[in-house]
Amino acid sequence: MIKRAIIDCYTDEPSGLGVPPFLGTWPREVGGRYRDNPIYLNIDDIRLLSKGYELQEKDIYNFTGKTNISFLNRQYHYKDLVDIFHNLDQVIIIIGMQTPGKYLSAKPGTILEIKKLLSPYKNIRKILTGPSTKFGTQGMGGEYALIPSLDDFDEIRDIEFTNYTDLQKVYLKASTLDIKNKDKKIVEIETSRGCNRIKGCSFCTEPLKNKLTYRDENFIIEEIKQYISLGYKYFRLGKQSCIFSYMGGDEKRIEKLLKGIKALNPKVLHIDNCNPVMVNEKRTKLFTKYLTAGSTAAFGIESFDENVINLNNLNSDLEASIEAIKIINKYGKDRDKNGNPILLPGINIILGLIGETEETLEKNFYYLKYILDSNLLVRRINIRQVVPYKGTYLYEKAGLTFLNKNKKFYKAWIDKVRHEIDLKMLEKVFPKGTILTDLYSVCYEGNVTFLRQFGSYSIIVGVKKRLPINQFFQARIIGHNLRSLVGEIV
Repeated sequence: MIKRAIIDCYTDEPSGLGVPPFLGTWPREVGGRYRDNPIYLNIDDIRLLSKGYELQEKDIYNFTGKTNISFLNRQYHYKDLVDIFHNLDQVIIIIGMQTPGKYLSAKPGTILEIKKLLSPYKNIRKILTGPSTKFGTQGMGGEYALIPSLDDFDEIRDIEFTNYTDLQKVYLKASTLDIKNKDKKIVEIETSRGCNRIKGCSFCTEPLKNKLTYRDENFIIEEIKQYISLGYKYFRLGKQSCIFSYMGGDEKRIEKLLKGIKALNPKVLHIDNCNPVMVNEKRTKLFTKYLTAGSTAAFGIESFDENVINLNNLNSDLEASIEAIKIINKYGKDRDKNGNPILLPGINIILGLIGETEETLEKNFYYLKYILDSNLLVRRINIRQVVPYKGTYLYEKAGLTFLNKNKKFYKAWIDKVRHEIDLKMLEKVFPKGTILTDLYSVCYEGNVTFLRQFGSYSIIVGVKKRLPINQFFQARIIGHNLRSLVGEIV
């Protein structure tokens, strides 16, 4: 029998997150297709193996500097990895397109990195799969994606989707994969594929990957029930383009889904992507009723410039975006016992879209300031430089033209947003004196310990002392940084 392993390089797509502590859908979709159980490895394991020796705690949790997150999520010790690779016939490598971003406790692997790390293992068949097979991968915004080549792998294999009935068997089988620290993983749950818009946004690959299809709520509930029975506690409905559009936005089906999950009593139930035009009072009431506190509805607003909105066929106009923020605030800003508002909007801004000018940046700042001055709460503002993926309208029409033209303005503009919007918004969302519970200690930087709650876009809290790692604490907020909080243990 072929002895195989999966190597999870951590996927981060616009429609799905698999960077620790998140457990993405891709390694489960791949691993669940085999009768036997492939060994689950991740990129941290392969980095450790390449070192040639066992790392000590002091090598990872640097006692004077910064925690080395490249090895933080390893599954195995070095000697175990040597034994595993001695017996392997093939590895299935999962690499994502990567939505460029910074991560507190993990570093996604790239095509170039995994190629180098696996080069010594000539006798092991190397199969690449995952989102990168069609669109390539890029760890930074503002650059074209790197397309994989058969010069680097023995096989590039697409995973074909047929229907959710077939995929359900795969997902349930995948629950038996030997994944360590189950009680510290946030399981990403798929609810749909494709986009509910006839024509998608200029930069988006989702309409190119899949036709619109929804996963039956009974399948979703069954999968979560299975994972809870195995010791998983934290879940996010994150593998979709818009959770408010589930079953076309049918409120009865949305409630059936949320009520069924809530009955299983997960420790955390959060959501991710949301199209602002699908936000109404009925749907918002349902999500605030059934979600656990601290969730974020990530709005793909991308731009507040109406010309850019039109030229890129963005999913929400100016008026709809502002109205959606108001509705989410109306029902979601009440604070729960864990210290968080129940549900807040998040805003995504993309730089380098078709038609962007210096005035676009001014308009974006104006409306972010308007939101702040209107006492509307926003959990976070993500600002990214666009990656033109092959096959998208942006790639064919403009590529990096507008990004290269306006790049000289970005740094000053981003700094202005961080200092004049983000900082003041954090002071409103997490005022001094707020007590956050269930904070998990993750890593160090010098004498500061960084903690966060398990959940979607959970805020980072820095405590100015060395705390034991991998333990839970509660902290009182005593200060604010640009994108994080300062706390003291209580």
